[in-house]
Amino acid sequence: MKNPDSNISYKIKEAIRQNDFKTALALIEKVVSSEPRNESLLNLKAKIGDITDNRDITTAALESLILIAPHNLQYSITLAQLHVDNGNTTLAPVVFESLFDKFQHPDLYFNYAWFLTRAADYKEALINYKKSIELGLQGAEEAHLNIANIYSSWLFSPDMARQHLISAIKINPTYIDALYNLGNLEEDSGNRQAAIKQFEKIRTINPLHGKASARLALAMDTQHASALIPELEMLSQKSSIDINTRIDCLYALGKLHDQEKSYEAAFNSWESANQLNKTMTGEFNQNVFSDGINKLMEAYSTSWFDKVALCNDFSPVFIAGMFRSGSTLLEQMLAAHPQIEAGGELDYFPRTAKKIDADNPPKSGHSKHLLESIAEEYTQTLSKISSSGSKVTDKRPDNALHIGLIKSVFPKARVILTRRELMDNCLSIYSHRFGRDMNYACDLEDISFYANELNRLTEHWISLFGTTIHIVDYDDLVKNPERVITGTLNFLGLSWDDSCLEFHRLRNVVSTASVWQVRQPLHCNSSGRWVNYSSKLISIHS
Repeated sequence: MKNPDSNISYKIKEAIRQNDFKTALALIEKVVSSEPRNESLLNLKAKIGDITDNRDITTAALESLILIAPHNLQYSITLAQLHVDNGNTTLAPVVFESLFDKFQHPDLYFNYAWFLTRAADYKEALINYKKSIELGLQGAEEAHLNIANIYSSWLFSPDMARQHLISAIKINPTYIDALYNLGNLEEDSGNRQAAIKQFEKIRTINPLHGKASARLALAMDTQHASALIPELEMLSQKSSIDINTRIDCLYALGKLHDQEKSYEAAFNSWESANQLNKTMTGEFNQNVFSDGINKLMEAYSTSWFDKVALCNDFSPVFIAGMFRSGSTLLEQMLAAHPQIEAGGELDYFPRTAKKIDADNPPKSGHSKHLLESIAEEYTQTLSKISSSGSKVTDKRPDNALHIGLIKSVFPKARVILTRRELMDNCLSIYSHRFGRDMNYACDLEDISFYANELNRLTEHWISLFGTTIHIVDYDDLVKNPERVITGTLNFLGLSWDDSCLEFHRLRNVVSTASVWQVRQPLHCNSSGRWVNYSSKLISIHS
């Protein structure tokens, strides 16, 4: 005969099997009320919460499990991740804070640091990663890798990032993630041979590491890169290699075929890459995007800014527009000026806009306190890049969607909008890989639609803020660089400097797909490039 405990567990599991979750929960609560430390039943409760997508149930179960088994860090990690998945990133690290009085362990500090990073508390994350290493963290190379990512991605300290990547590799010379990130860092810093060296090491350790081969194709000169075509073809077709890697190989393969002037093969590679990529990014909904543009134009009006905008004299510089429309080149040319620092693609306003749902602002407007806190945080971000008083360019193209929020916070912000011939812009986006939030980039018609809708929005911004918005056309820039840059500098209240034409000598960090292009002297090779693919682009040619 079964004992009472096994009998109740059987009934609960049977109810779960029959999807009778209400009965299962009632039985669990009945037992737990008298046995609050029943770990196995609380785990079943958490499981029911997961199955039914009831986060309140899962959270309550995990909170109880953490109280009775604080040393089992998996409970805290699962709850913290639940907060992240729910968009409550600031709550995630709080889950661990009560544990420090109960025990000290390197894994506790490591996981706390990981979730502090998700909450954008980078300085505290660094402190706790370093504490985990001091306490003897097993696999300390991973902590060094994560520290390096913080320094390079958010604290604008590439030298510190390099030091920690080297430390990770000293601990584990075959640690591919650290070798790959070091290669990326050297690439972003314009150190071509150093980048190639790291990617070559990875291929020696793992010949099927397609991502390293793809990066080599981008870093090598044309003559040497073409030798990678057979390897990339093999890797892109090998079913045992994960789809993510195969996609990277196909984009790189297209680039090599394009360099060889094998345009049919190049387009076929990009088409295959985008078809695979679309299975990961999902379909782009043109109607939803257009509706979003309409809402932005309706919400952010003259009356809105008269009522809501802060009153301050700070005039940060934004470079926005379509991706692949010349923004990286423009920023590099401006950054060669002694009074300008390149900030790169800062994620502050896209992240903040999402956090406060700036696409659907309240009709009463954002509170003054909220806007002032955004202004303070952003100015602190810029101070990490330059403390010398130089102007810092924020070159995040999709800030074009957030000019309403930006102008609410900084009415005197200067916005430079980059534009490019539509067909060239569409082809350039289609031939590069972007993140999942840019799912329009996988389809030429979607790219064209997105570009036209974005242009409709930017015309709205120009109608509102014409005197503080400046247009730079990519083709005009490469043909008449001195005239275009002089006009842009005048817009920023600065004078011409000859160093702007020597931008390719800069060794600042450039973390975009244009990293190697902007290390070369100015050329017009990309203007009119679409003609080589005119038969493929006929559907969007108007």
